[in-house]
Amino acid sequence: MIENGILNKPKLREQLWFKVLFALFAGVIVGVLMGQDLALMPHHIATSISEWLALPGYLFMTLLKFIVIPLVISSVMLGICDSSGSKALKTLGSSVGFILFTTTIATTIALSLTFLIEPGAAVDNRYFGGSGDSTINPINIAENGALGIIKGIMPGNLFYHMSNADMLQIVVAAIIIGLALLNMAKDDSMPLIALMRSVQKVCMTIVIWLMKYTPIVVFGLILNTVVQMGLGAIVAVSMFFATVVLGMVCMVLVYMLIIAILTPHNPLTFIKNCREVIAFALATSSSSATMPVTLRVTETLHKVRPQISRLVIPLGTTVNMDGTAIFQATAVVFIAQAFGVDLTTTQLIIISLLAIVASIGAPGIPSGSLPILAGTLASQGLPVEGMALVIGVDRLLDMGRGVINILGDMTSATVLNTYIKEDTVTDVPVSDAG
Repeated sequence: MIENGILNKPKLREQLWFKVLFALFAGVIVGVLMGQDLALMPHHIATSISEWLALPGYLFMTLLKFIVIPLVISSVMLGICDSSGSKALKTLGSSVGFILFTTTIATTIALSLTFLIEPGAAVDNRYFGGSGDSTINPINIAENGALGIIKGIMPGNLFYHMSNADMLQIVVAAIIIGLALLNMAKDDSMPLIALMRSVQKVCMTIVIWLMKYTPIVVFGLILNTVVQMGLGAIVAVSMFFATVVLGMVCMVLVYMLIIAILTPHNPLTFIKNCREVIAFALATSSSSATMPVTLRVTETLHKVRPQISRLVIPLGTTVNMDGTAIFQATAVVFIAQAFGVDLTTTQLIIISLLAIVASIGAPGIPSGSLPILAGTLASQGLPVEGMALVIGVDRLLDMGRGVINILGDMTSATVLNTYIKEDTVTDVPVSDAG
């Protein structure tokens, strides 16, 4: 038994999650040695070396982004076609409700911690220089907030949306096509369904290839980030940084509580099974780039049925961004505190709603929420130049936001997998209704 139970089990150093975490810490250490903090070598030389070391990571992420759109389309369509129409709609509706619930909790946690800790009170606003300039172009929240999302949610030209990576419209288009396939004659629908199965298998095969090189990718990306920024970048706004991180930790505890109460899973085992995805999200700072890995882990380790995961994970990658909500709410109140602006109750309600909207509308790419933050500040009469401090630590916090976002996706899928029971419809051929 000892031989079968221990000797046949892969050694710790041979497991992918361990290699990824080792590469993560090694990248931080080497990045500090090469970076400005210790100045052991000229900065321009360190920067050049770090960019070359990060090259495999950029190529890796490009290939992942290359397969994200076909994977989303095929997964959503097959998720609908492999279940009944009512089951698919129930899954989608439940997922949206769960997303709004957890995003509201995330925003509430962020605002509570920010008012309790008051990170902005410790900042000298002379740091901003009063220039009033910002490298981020503000957006009009009135046009691009909730109303804009409702107006623009329906897809127009699918190829246009694909070329611009408009994930929300792409997901909606895939849902519409999937529902249409359910109401077509079997002979008419099966060719497209078979094509989507092949597309999905091709994408997942590429993912399996790429995963072998994840440690090299993580090492280079993290090293480059530390060299470019330096660990000293967070000193000026350490209280803000700590507040956001604390909010993220609280949100992880909320996920674990949800898993413990609403599912049969052990929350500690759940988090343990997320190690590979967490490490990858830290390295890429992108929930979109991480989606193929999230999908694979959700189905293999969390045992979520494909009919659930292939609907919930792509949708969650697009609109379920609790980490972004925490960052947005904390950043706005932090900047108001730094400039001595007292926010009214009405403004706090609006900021809360805008944080929720931002988490839905922000793209799942590194620093994708910064333009929305600029618009939120402008809409409340707060100085946009206050983003000078936030931008300084955004890249580091973006790593944490990505982790929270993908944990939220996997939590949602696991909960829905528990309550949306499997039925015999899964194995029934597509409806012949014409």
